[in-house]
Amino acid sequence: MSDKKTLIFSVVAAVVALALISVAACKMSSHKNNIGVIDLQRVVSVSKDVAALRANRGAQIAELQKMADDANAKIEEMKEDDEKKAATQEYLAAIQTKKAEFDSAYNTALQASDAKIQGIIDTISAKKGLNVVLNKTSVVSGGVDITEAVVDLVK
Repeated sequence: MSDKKTLIFSVVAAVVALALISVAACKMSSHKNNIGVIDLQRVVSVSKDVAALRANRGAQIAELQKMADDANAKIEEMKEDDEKKAATQEYLAAIQTKKAEFDSAYNTALQASDAKIQGIIDTISAKKGLNVVLNKTSVVSGGVDITEAVVDLVK
């Protein structure tokens, strides 16, 4: 008789657990998932911060090129091979050091720009009640497009 009571208790417990899971699933499915989409390529292409980064990077590359050209001109004037070799190493080290400084500054500025754009996306998505924002290129159809709202703030 006790085996029968255990079996009945187990069946009742399973039914109650199933009912609780069903109620939770219904509540979760009734919670509307609002999905946003954004054309990140467009946002980046019109961002004033990204444009400034590109211009600054171009200036840095030009400065490195000028350093290399000046070094080559000075090395060409030298007569001794040992002197040329030592100067080449010295100029290369200076150029590599300058490049590392530029790279570090660029990466820091790029991360700050990314964080700023992400903050704008987060703010707009929160205002529109969006739970998720996906890159527009990954979405076949649907979603609330927040591209223009973000573009207005990054210009």
